[in-house]
Amino acid sequence: MKLPYLAGVVTENDVRQKGSGSYAADFVSWAKIMQLINKHAPGWQPCVIPAGDNPVHKAPNLTAYLVIIFKHADEGETSEWPQAIMDNRNNPIPYDKVTARDITDTHRRAICSAAAAFFSLGYELWAREDYATAEAMAEPPKVQNTAPAKPADNQDPRAELESALIELLQTKMAKGETIAYLDKKADLWGLKKGGSRVQQMNVDQLQTCIDELSSKKLF
Repeated sequence: MKLPYLAGVVTENDVRQKGSGSYAADFVSWAKIMQLINKHAPGWQPCVIPAGDNPVHKAPNLTAYLVIIFKHADEGETSEWPQAIMDNRNNPIPYDKVTARDITDTHRRAICSAAAAFFSLGYELWAREDYATAEAMAEPPKVQNTAPAKPADNQDPRAELESALIELLQTKMAKGETIAYLDKKADLWGLKKGGSRVQQMNVDQLQTCIDELSSKKLF
């Protein structure tokens, strides 16, 4: 099964910010995420996987979560993606306290996080990378082949390496540290400061960063 590879599709013009100071957070609206999927990956639609006749699943501690997948009539469907149902302070909501508004809000959040996980759409929000400029979108997005976990010799290993590096950037570094690290690599390798530095790296550069971050202790 081939999944759309939409890294770099979200541009800086699509990103909004809520909060201020240390509470500031970048986000792309769920409507924009769906518009980009409809444009660049037509036919892929989010679907809720219910728990019996109820869309809400019950966690072992009696809090609640939703499960969604993306499905395509011809290509198939993704694996399941759970999303906790939370209040406005990101605390999980008890199963018997969930409202219709909680369900719809969580559904929109799940679309965005699942799109980042399966299609790399808007992954920059979590990896803390720069967003592409509108000019960078002149080049069409790539498509990733998710079939083999380990690519064959004649396959491009970029998708696997990019995913590995993005995960390390998320887990090994704080936001300011991530930006400083990528700025250093941009200067060292002549990468452009606008857009995704990860996408600009060649395979050897991706592997160098993965090796460096794999041995780094958590912040």
